[in-house]
Amino acid sequence: MNPLTVIWALIVLSTLFWGSNFNAAHALASDLPALTAAAERFALAVLVFLLFRLWAGKPESRLRWRDAGVLIPLGVLGVFGFNYAFFVALQTTSALNAALIMALSPLVSVLLSVVLLNARINRAQVAGIVLAFAGVTLVITGGHVSQLHVAVGDLWMLMACLVWSLYSVGAKRYAPQIPPMQFARWTVSIGAGVLIAAALLLETPLTTLQQVPMQTHGLLLYMAICGSVLAYVFWLKGVHAIGPDKAAIAFNLVPVFTLLVNLLLGTLPEAAQLAGLVMVLAGVLVFNGKLALLLPTRRRVQV
Repeated sequence: MNPLTVIWALIVLSTLFWGSNFNAAHALASDLPALTAAAERFALAVLVFLLFRLWAGKPESRLRWRDAGVLIPLGVLGVFGFNYAFFVALQTTSALNAALIMALSPLVSVLLSVVLLNARINRAQVAGIVLAFAGVTLVITGGHVSQLHVAVGDLWMLMACLVWSLYSVGAKRYAPQIPPMQFARWTVSIGAGVLIAAALLLETPLTTLQQVPMQTHGLLLYMAICGSVLAYVFWLKGVHAIGPDKAAIAFNLVPVFTLLVNLLLGTLPEAAQLAGLVMVLAGVLVFNGKLALLLPTRRRVQV
């Protein structure tokens, strides 16, 4: 098989895993409280990351003590903070709404970079951001923009998107020297520790986890292996092979896969969700300078 085909297959698989994460979290939201669900997911993910580390067997960069001052807050923010808000959100919003809101994260990261790091953006990028945010506004208001009624779950997902974007900007700004896999394993381990401690303190995970059906544990295992580890590993391989710019376009498939899983499960999207999906994807394409993909191609006529 063509190596480039394999790389693109891995990238698409990553977006499938991430997109189906929203469906899985929504399916188990009624069975488990947020901290317990997140704690089991990332306890399993840590084990998988450690197995990957043992399997690789290669020496890694030696971390410095000052790296802990970066890894700890980023682990708490990006793993604990994001996943608590994520699981709370999926208790009261739809999987597709959550995926569409999360599709804003690359654009929110850019806005945070402008505010916090003095990054610059051009007019086309501003137009893309406005279009994408308009699409999300259409989704979270159910098409009734003038009423400005937003569900609590959508607000939690907006918070999750903001937290993840802060985590992404922080990782780029303060941890560029740490190899990605090493960074992921440490932040996931730190975040998992905080999630487990918070669940034991605020919920009753040991009792609750014994009472839920095996299907719930299966969904969390899927989210841990596929949505937390394999998606990340496959994505890194793809980015390394073809570059972040090309891979970033494929990230737009995440809400598309959430929609496809919904359809397979018999859940039809609302008109506002479909319109919002088109606007968000178009906004991201405009932002990334891919406006030509949205325009019809003209055939050249030779005389």
